[in-house]
Amino acid sequence: MVAEITLAPFFRGKLPATPDLLNIAGTLRMNQGRHDEAAGLFRRATKAAPREPVFAFNLGMTLSRLGQMEEAETALRTTLLHKPDFVPALFELGALLHRNGKLDEAEKDIRQVLALTPAHAHAELAHMLLALAAILVDARRPAEAEVASRKALAIAAQPRLKAQLYLQLAQALRRQRKDSEALAALESAESLDAGLPGLARHRAETLQNLERFDETLAILEKEIARTPADPGLHLDYNALLYQLGRSGEFLKSYDRAPQNREILLGKAYLLAREKHHAEAHAIYAELQARSPNDRLAAIGIAQVLTMMGRYGEAIAAFEAVLARHGDEAKLLSIAAEPALLSGDPQKAASFCERGLANVPNSSSCLAMLSIASRMMEDGRDEAINGYESLVRVFDLEPPQGYSDMASFNAELNASLDRLHPKTREFIEQSLRGGTQTPDHLFPAGLPLVTQLKKRIDEAVARYIAELNEDVAHPLLSRRRKDFRYSGSWSSRLQDSGFHVNHFHPDGWISSCYYVSVPDVVKDETAKQGWLKFGEPAFDAALKQPVRRTIQPKPGRLVLFPSYMWHGTVPFHDKSARTTIAFDVVPVG
Repeated sequence: MVAEITLAPFFRGKLPATPDLLNIAGTLRMNQGRHDEAAGLFRRATKAAPREPVFAFNLGMTLSRLGQMEEAETALRTTLLHKPDFVPALFELGALLHRNGKLDEAEKDIRQVLALTPAHAHAELAHMLLALAAILVDARRPAEAEVASRKALAIAAQPRLKAQLYLQLAQALRRQRKDSEALAALESAESLDAGLPGLARHRAETLQNLERFDETLAILEKEIARTPADPGLHLDYNALLYQLGRSGEFLKSYDRAPQNREILLGKAYLLAREKHHAEAHAIYAELQARSPNDRLAAIGIAQVLTMMGRYGEAIAAFEAVLARHGDEAKLLSIAAEPALLSGDPQKAASFCERGLANVPNSSSCLAMLSIASRMMEDGRDEAINGYESLVRVFDLEPPQGYSDMASFNAELNASLDRLHPKTREFIEQSLRGGTQTPDHLFPAGLPLVTQLKKRIDEAVARYIAELNEDVAHPLLSRRRKDFRYSGSWSSRLQDSGFHVNHFHPDGWISSCYYVSVPDVVKDETAKQGWLKFGEPAFDAALKQPVRRTIQPKPGRLVLFPSYMWHGTVPFHDKSARTTIAFDVVPVG
């Protein structure tokens, strides 16, 4: 109030608008939560005094609160241009970069802050180490995150900070599948601050890994009762019910929740996945009636119409969404499906070409364009996919210390046992009749997986090195020497199990490594359990749906473009089919 009264002449234009006064007024408005006004004042201050780091820093902070991330980043970088060791700006820039997924840059800034922080400033160091650990977890380097968290815990004193550090430590431990240790860390966090945000959900995830499913459900039910409008909680709860096969309880939580947009969208999504198309359509239609410009409801209607075989209506619905909301590549690729199913590959190709004009490496557009090309017989499918040249088979050498792959894979298969849940598949995965490990496998630190990864690294490097150079090709144009794994997991199919045909939208190179296979795969005529390429997830009436098949063998690694359609032939055998898969993305 005093500041407002003091600055009143300034706001009425009766005092000169000096940079310092603009900055003070901006700070007042920021503290009042009037961020738009604050940003305007800070902009004027930085324009009047462009070399003053504090003004640029305040502008960056305000823009970050407004969600204007690119401008906020620019302002914070301007601050550091004039004062490179300005610790608050370095920290805020690191936090901003972390939120935006620029993890390498975020880590660099936070490590610089750590280097600038005095050794005796324990509270500040602990805060910085907490930020670093969070970045490292998201960068899939949980072992390093564990080290940072434990280092911070050794110097932190304030109870809430220690609770946050234990929570971060638990995340690092869980991603290494040290689930019992993670649970103990969560209990330590709870003893210090029982109301810590995220604590219950992380506990539920850890208990689920430990296969204490009833306790997991109880936590989720309690959280839903506390915040019944949280769509993420309902999704987690119902996804677990699906895994456990508890069909009688499945989706009931949505009916007890407030019937707001997010809750209804979540229920309709799961109904559509479970092929309850009419019910899903009714929900999406209700949401669109409430708000005719509801983009997600309109897309939901179009997708369900496709599932119901009403292709003409689906195409019209997609075109209406595109006309209103613009040419988003993923949406254009989804619109291509009913066009293909209606026998109009030209329209499907047009959708995909529009998407690729905006996102040249869009996996979803490339996958759909390949099917349109085969229907039109224009040759682009073969050029894009290179079924014989870009699908490569590598029979790996045994890791060091093993005389043959059979003995190594036997041990590896046994070590994967504890990671595979004793439930059915996750609701959102491509496999049917089996299980898939949660989280990312490679960073978990399993010794045998780590040994195998060295052989995989060699094969991936060889695959990349032997690719041709072609700036116009969607795979070859992205060729880089350096790469990283954006995801890794193990799948285990049981009798009658299979992978539905799919592609990997976020990868560059995808894979399948065979750990253990049933004897039935030896039949080269039936090809049960074999990997197949080229067949889409829908019936496009292709003359030759499958373009290539590969026989599974323990120790065999198959690498292929991530945008390529692939799946497996169902098999009938009492023995399981266990694999490790991963996605690779280029670096640099």
